[in-house]
Amino acid sequence: MRSRLLAPLTTALAAALVTGLLVLAPAPAGAVAPALATGSKAGALDRDGREPSAVFKRSSYLCMGYQACRDAGMGNAGYASNNRTMYWRMYAGHNCTNYVAYRMVKSGLPNERPWSGGGNATYWGTSMPRITDDTPRVGAVAWWKANTGPAGSSGHVAYVERVISADEIVVSQDSWGGDFSWAVVSRSSGNWPSGFVHFNDKPLVNTGAPVVTGIAKVGAVLSSTPGTWRPASAAVAYQWLADGQPIKDAVGATLKLTRARLDQVITVRATGAQLGYPTASATSVPTAPVQPGQLRNLSAPVITGEAKVDSSLTLTPGTWNPAPALAFQWFADDQPIDQATGTTLDLGPELVGRVITAQVTATREGYDPVTASAAPTAPVAPGTFTVATAPSLQGTARLGETLTVDPGTFTPSDADVQVQWLRDGQPVADATGPTYQITNLDLGSRLSARITLTRAGYTTTTLETPRSARVKSDPQIRLAVDSGARRVRVTVTVTAPGVSEVTGPVVVRLAGVSREVTLRHGSARVTFKDLPKGKRTMTVRYAGSETVNRLVTTRTVRVG
Repeated sequence: MRSRLLAPLTTALAAALVTGLLVLAPAPAGAVAPALATGSKAGALDRDGREPSAVFKRSSYLCMGYQACRDAGMGNAGYASNNRTMYWRMYAGHNCTNYVAYRMVKSGLPNERPWSGGGNATYWGTSMPRITDDTPRVGAVAWWKANTGPAGSSGHVAYVERVISADEIVVSQDSWGGDFSWAVVSRSSGNWPSGFVHFNDKPLVNTGAPVVTGIAKVGAVLSSTPGTWRPASAAVAYQWLADGQPIKDAVGATLKLTRARLDQVITVRATGAQLGYPTASATSVPTAPVQPGQLRNLSAPVITGEAKVDSSLTLTPGTWNPAPALAFQWFADDQPIDQATGTTLDLGPELVGRVITAQVTATREGYDPVTASAAPTAPVAPGTFTVATAPSLQGTARLGETLTVDPGTFTPSDADVQVQWLRDGQPVADATGPTYQITNLDLGSRLSARITLTRAGYTTTTLETPRSARVKSDPQIRLAVDSGARRVRVTVTVTAPGVSEVTGPVVVRLAGVSREVTLRHGSARVTFKDLPKGKRTMTVRYAGSETVNRLVTTRTVRVG
């Protein structure tokens, strides 16, 4: 029993054991209460109000006597001062039925016996069968039939002070011919009551309703206090309600508001339970109707990629809580781009110079929509051509020949290609085609071609071929030979198409002798003397000029 009693109770019980107060002798068969002996009229009483003493095992008693029990913290609810009064027409004084009737009147019942017939303790349960059962509760009447457990031939009743378990209780009681006491009664002791009469059990009282805190908004969490109860040790269970109807599985101290709760009024019902008491419930004040939730953008959307024509930008939507459905819209200079509603955007030429942004709109049932914007890009830059192979010239840079320009390879390959032929780096008038016919105006010059690539939204790119060799005319050499005795006179004439007058040195070699002369008006004369007779090979070399190619020719001459 030590674990069930407060320290003062244990001390009092120990003192009672030492002084022998736990010995409760049975009352004599004809004993009467002191109140009757002092002049109470027996005719006003039901003789069935008498009862023999109830005798428990010595170890069951916690205290004995009004004063000893009061000193141990186990009171009698004022009966010690009122035991000369009869309650429910029971015998006054030390009497189990009068004491329990007093406790019932004290709990609020009228001082009138609730049944007709005898008042002996054995009749209490049988006279009130509708409120008698096997469940012990604080404030109930523990009832023993005659000759059961500790009861004598008239039965016994006691007041249930505490329910320790379904098999153990603490009662207070008075006893005919005995004294007031508190005792522990267990089912295993053989003293268990025949039943419990529930006239006016002590209720489990809610002294303060549960209070709901938090914002009534989808996605938020509401919390409830348990309220306050008497006794304060009551265990509390929760049931959340939406518009007065229980929410399935919502039985904790908190409730997360889902979208199903939108526009509903939320309350919580707290149910207190304490062993020995009937359960009791209390309901909180209702919340306001649940409002749409607020989606949270935890990290902003981000645009990645190069803001340049023919590049692609990618939009990362950021992170959200809770997870929503997402919609996208791209903007150019804050104006929506038609049909640009995906996570990527291809940058066309029409976007050159414009600043690109994007918005992400998050939606979820039960939540207000939320829009977040990505940081703007730099203005979209024009595209640039990528040249894989440079342009080049095909053909020979010679008077009368035709040159062809190869523009090379590049991307994008659909660029518009423009050609301008150049003579020594200067544009040749009206020479803008892919081929060029070399004329005498080009003699002495180097030719090249300038390639210009253009495309909408792209930076214009200009490329130039390497310059050709210097343009020259192919010469012709005519020889006039006058041979004499050991002498030869040669007149050399050099002409070239497109050249009005060929100039430059000419070297004539004959019989091992070389003579260099300079052309004048396209001709030069050289004379060889003292030559050996016979046939000789004469070699004539024209060194060329800026406009005429060089040329070598030979001729056989006879020296006389």
